[in-house]
Amino acid sequence: MHLLLPGLRYFEEVARQGSLRKAAERLHVAASAINRQILKLEDELGVPLFERLPRGLRLSPAGELILHQVRQWQRDERRLQEYLGEIRGTGCAEVRIATVESLTDQLLPRVLGGFRERFPRVRFVVMTGLTDAILEQVVTGDADIGLCINPAVTPRVRFIEQVELEFGAVVAPSHPLAGHAALRLRDCLPYPAILPDSEMYHGSTLQQVLARADIALEPLASCNRILTLKSLARAGLGVAFLNRLDIARELIHGELLFKPLLDRNIAKARLTLCGHSDRALPMAIAVLAEQLREAMLAIEP
Repeated sequence: MHLLLPGLRYFEEVARQGSLRKAAERLHVAASAINRQILKLEDELGVPLFERLPRGLRLSPAGELILHQVRQWQRDERRLQEYLGEIRGTGCAEVRIATVESLTDQLLPRVLGGFRERFPRVRFVVMTGLTDAILEQVVTGDADIGLCINPAVTPRVRFIEQVELEFGAVVAPSHPLAGHAALRLRDCLPYPAILPDSEMYHGSTLQQVLARADIALEPLASCNRILTLKSLARAGLGVAFLNRLDIARELIHGELLFKPLLDRNIAKARLTLCGHSDRALPMAIAVLAEQLREAMLAIEP
């Protein structure tokens, strides 16, 4: 059940997506219907909420103010739903999780499966992204729990648990480096590298490793998703650099091999579970956070 008027919900999604078409796809509502609601809202408020540009929509000054207030109302609505859920004895109605993509392969589904045994009526919203975006979602209240890699200390974000993950080179079983038990970075230089794009690279473990080693890799491709990095490495096109958890499924099925790096001072990835520092977690979310913490601590070094 939504307490916010449809026009306000549509307005928020258009502001988030930057276009009517993308908002319509996310909401499964016709773009014309969304446009009518926004025009009606602008008429009632007496101000334009968007500047109509040739390549999309941009918030007007009035739209910026309204968006801030609507998102506050959305957070209040979710909190109210959580309280009502606890009164009904079902726990919170919705758990919103922001996470790095690699955890959605095995760890997170396994924990959510066990969680539903205790709270069968709770539903999940799982949002994947990079660490900076995850921290922002936790700060704004768009996410109740964040799971990210190598986060910087951020105001209003509390680190619930952190574990270190071994970082290394990842190759296909057919790759020339497959026979090595471990590698040094210089061993990888003769082969094409499959690297994250600039957005993923910023703040990553690979950036820390290369900064300490003062080595430049020759990229075959740059990718903006872990899935693509793994797919190209699995095809034998080059060497990727990931942590063991990133390729947990592929390791089980023998599709990829993990080679620890023997160089001195190799950085490790820091998997971090976080929440808002000023907000107490409702009962069900607190239980989920504890189950995630236990799953993280159980990861083999």
